[in-house]
Amino acid sequence: MPKQGIYEGDVTLIKWIALEGATVHPGDPLFLMENEKVEVEIESEDSGILQRTEADGFVAPVGSVVGWLHSTQAEYDAAKAAS
Repeated sequence: MPKQGIYEGDVTLIKWIALEGATVHPGDPLFLMENEKVEVEIESEDSGILQRTEADGFVAPVGSVVGWLHSTQAEYDAAKAAS
């Protein structure tokens, strides 16, 4: 979960926007997250194939991993097979 300003408490992954296995590019919306004050759409900072590791409703501290961007289909397939 990305850091939003100086907020460092728990945040909630409200809803994934990008589909599992989708190819995303910088600026593409990935998911909605919220803390006690604001709801924010999080955009991709890089290109890759999205592997979502957490489901909608996941609550975690800022900085937690909720997904990975894989650079190749083979890398994505291997990661999915291992999970």
